[in-house]
Amino acid sequence: MNSYYDNILIKSVEEQKINYTVISNLSYYIENLSKHFLFVGERLDFNNLSNHKFVKSEQRDISFDAVNFIKKLIEEKICSKDDAIIYIGDSLTENGYEFYLNDLLKIVPFLVNEIPQHHYFLSKDFKKIIYISFENEIEFGGVS
Repeated sequence: MNSYYDNILIKSVEEQKINYTVISNLSYYIENLSKHFLFVGERLDFNNLSNHKFVKSEQRDISFDAVNFIKKLIEEKICSKDDAIIYIGDSLTENGYEFYLNDLLKIVPFLVNEIPQHHYFLSKDFKKIIYISFENEIEFGGVS
């Protein structure tokens, strides 16, 4: 069953005509997230990942910095705009969602402004992750 936040996310994605897939059972992704990425307590340990990038947004609206952060990953060829990305929230959304990274640029402002939770964007091959925290921190890291 969808939460309120899942419903508003789906509505926004459909209004923007973004291709997406709903992932109602996240256990496969959560299990592999834990298998491929180290955690310190409940947080990802980005310091042990390759290509670690970090931004602390000082803006009230983090969406501008988040979009620019992702664009820079594409420009630096660390990620491709055609990469399939799995979106996982940490509390308010029940489902996961699969987007292409290029479409993620369109929906990130909605996610960070309308859904107050930590946001994880995991590459489908479990080698890269983008994290946007509720505390306006944006991080990226990869595994070899």
